[in-house]
Amino acid sequence: MFSLLLASCSRKENNTSEKKSDAVTYHLYAVKTQAIATTLRLPAQLNPFYEVSIYPRVTGYIKTLPVDIGSVVKEGQLLMEMEAPDVEQNSVAAQERYIKVQATYRASKDNYYRLLNTAKTAGAVSPNDLQLAQSQMQSDSALCNSEKANWMAMESMKDYLTVRAPFDGTITQRNVHPGALVTTGNKTDMTPLLELQQISKLRLQVKVPETYATQLEDNQSISFVVDALPGKTFTGTISRQANSLDDKYRSEAFEIDVNNTSNVLMPGMYAEIMLPLKGHPNACIVPQTAVVISTEKKYVIKVQDNKTALVDVTTGNEDNGMIEVFGGIKEGDSVIEKANDEIKPEQVIN
Repeated sequence: MFSLLLASCSRKENNTSEKKSDAVTYHLYAVKTQAIATTLRLPAQLNPFYEVSIYPRVTGYIKTLPVDIGSVVKEGQLLMEMEAPDVEQNSVAAQERYIKVQATYRASKDNYYRLLNTAKTAGAVSPNDLQLAQSQMQSDSALCNSEKANWMAMESMKDYLTVRAPFDGTITQRNVHPGALVTTGNKTDMTPLLELQQISKLRLQVKVPETYATQLEDNQSISFVVDALPGKTFTGTISRQANSLDDKYRSEAFEIDVNNTSNVLMPGMYAEIMLPLKGHPNACIVPQTAVVISTEKKYVIKVQDNKTALVDVTTGNEDNGMIEVFGGIKEGDSVIEKANDEIKPEQVIN
């Protein structure tokens, strides 16, 4: 580090006299190339690893409801059983219609093939009658297939009367009781019958500014704390990242998997994570006081050939009063250590 005298020069418009301001001493800093490893603290939120809201698929009555808030369930376990007489009756009616049209199709099919065999004798059957019999058989076949599909659809509706857990988890909401009538409708206007969350494993979701996102790696271990449990530090592993920046906040979404088999943590908790940043190996470092931040840009004041120059930069990691900068400076350049916006370009050093 060294210091020089920097003087501000001004001339009158008539160029007849010159006045020199009082000299001020500025310390200069020789730019270095070095990565700054640091820790970034960011807010985050814990969410269930899996979460599902259960709504009615058919209109009916709640027959049995063996679970309640806090119930721990296994995949495939019965959560709710409904009864819907309309569904049963519709299925029976659809089956009867299918049996009826199936019999009609068989009759028309037999009739066509009898006429086809008879037509082998010249003049026994007119071509028009044979064509009509074939068309009737094809029409009955299509109707038979349609009624069968309708019957199968009605049968499948009966499967919705029994609700089973799609994954291991905990019931966090129960908004219905046995005997209640539930109806289908717009989900946005309805309260779910049950809410199931997997909380033995959680997702810690955080948005990382683009400046730091490239310094993180998959499977990297991350530490975090939660306000509700002071004095305890938890760990997780980076498992997913969006690989795309949010247009509004210029940040990338990361998800950290957290093992919660002890059920100490709860979904919805706010956390503060500590992201270990390795820094940029090709970054130049300067004192933080050397960077001037205005409403338009960030810059450092470079001194070359006894004159000042404002050099636009972007910044990276910072630690212990030093900061990474990227722009039109390189190792060995001299910048003013304590810069300010009163220093103008092209000021001359005495």
